[in-house]
Amino acid sequence: MSAPSCRVCAASLGAADFDDPGPSLTSIRTVLDLPTRVWLCENCGHAQSPDLPELTDFYDTQYRISLDIDGHDQLYENAAGEQVFRTAYQAELVAGLDIPDGAKVLDFGAGKATTLQRLMAERSDLRPHVFDVSRDYTEHWAGWVPEDQQATYALPDGWTDRFDLITAHFVLEHVPDPVAILRELSRCLAPGGRLFLSVPDCGSNTGDLLVVDHLNHFTAASLTRAFTEAGLRIDSLDQASFAGAFIVVATGGTPGTVPARETGALRTVLGDWTAILHRLRTEAPAEPVAIYGAGFYGTLIATRIAGGPRCFLDRNPYLQGHDHMGAPVLTPEDCPADIASIVVGLNPARARTILADTSAWRPEGARLIWLDG
Repeated sequence: MSAPSCRVCAASLGAADFDDPGPSLTSIRTVLDLPTRVWLCENCGHAQSPDLPELTDFYDTQYRISLDIDGHDQLYENAAGEQVFRTAYQAELVAGLDIPDGAKVLDFGAGKATTLQRLMAERSDLRPHVFDVSRDYTEHWAGWVPEDQQATYALPDGWTDRFDLITAHFVLEHVPDPVAILRELSRCLAPGGRLFLSVPDCGSNTGDLLVVDHLNHFTAASLTRAFTEAGLRIDSLDQASFAGAFIVVATGGTPGTVPARETGALRTVLGDWTAILHRLRTEAPAEPVAIYGAGFYGTLIATRIAGGPRCFLDRNPYLQGHDHMGAPVLTPEDCPADIASIVVGLNPARARTILADTSAWRPEGARLIWLDG
């Protein structure tokens, strides 16, 4: 494989800084028979992964986020420790922007556009618009978004200078050319309009570095550089409001200062993940095994441990009662009494806080095994 160029600053990159033979895992828990590779850019601090094979088709026909389970949403625990669903929390964050009456709002990379729909329930004066690179979601837009305010595959020329607010919830990490996308969004902003964007923070949610359909793993430096290259000014870059994510609000105008690069810390993190994956492959936990968490981290663990888990344990009611990777997803309280090991499939940075007290459900003698050792 020839050395790629940085997706943000176009600098030439050398050998991959992380190279695992796989299997690899997507953000929607699809297991792919591909290696996982990550490059770090010393010029702008960006981290990136290679394009997936047939990338366009993947998002058009295979990336069916939240479509397979009716009413599906991702469980999110906010800074106060409350369990809320992600789209409700995203809508709450957007509503805090003091959006003007009658504003034209575009949800870019909308999926079902559940976040915008929740916002509209509180702000019926807003004029909703939706865009995605697939037609899979059009039936979910029908009835509440006028057809001439929907678009797929390409942003219409007629949407230039149109929007008072554009939101893009966890989209920019998926695209092969993030600067080009930001330029397109800038084109569609009305004078004085704002862009609200969220992306994973791979520094505080380090598993993001292993998500193979996340082609971009942003740092504060590379995110700011991408906005600068697109001619946008970041008015706020928030790492506290949404755990494991950057929340950015930007406008047109003179870009600000780009912060220092952060590749040293990421290189250490990639070394840690190499050790973690090796340990999962070679140090078999006592059987039978349960995995706490049926999301990305839990699925990653299941691909590495021999024999797989007896079950997954998860608080998300949309996952409970379904099978995942051939094992049932149960509430923690339904954990089988004979489970000997519970491997914790949560973000290592937050896992010990989330599972500070397991006494109400952990079987007697069952050992908790943490990813960070």
